[in-house]
Amino acid sequence: MAEWKKTSGSKIPDNAIRAGYEKNGKPLFIARAKMGGLWTSGKCGSHLSGAYIPYDCKEFIVKDYEVLVYPINALGFLDWKQASGGKVPEKAFKTDTDLYVGRASYNDDLIPCKIATCSPHMCAYMGDGGKEHNTKEYEVLCQIK
Repeated sequence: MAEWKKTSGSKIPDNAIRAGYEKNGKPLFIARAKMGGLWTSGKCGSHLSGAYIPYDCKEFIVKDYEVLVYPINALGFLDWKQASGGKVPEKAFKTDTDLYVGRASYNDDLIPCKIATCSPHMCAYMGDGGKEHNTKEYEVLCQIK
């Protein structure tokens, strides 16, 4: 199955899972870093200086982080499933307690993000332009087999 691989800066490991794009077509991948003691997902790309992690109303740039990769010998399949309102389907890909890997549309970008399933959050949070934005509509990364 998919696994996290350590990296830094703009280095994207082989077999990284492409999860989105910027409006200019540049690919975005799934990153995670510790924020407030929790593994929190966000975006990264070879054109970015690190992982961009949404947290506490801001978008933080983290130099050392992990990227979700799909090893060549991995078993099983991943897919994106629609969800909303802080809900996630069965076998959703979890990063930490009540936090899951997601992606959401914002400003013509499709942005890898975090989904918070606990109250009062119950939404997806993505970083853009140095700020944390939220939406009730998103897709969740799930193991389907």
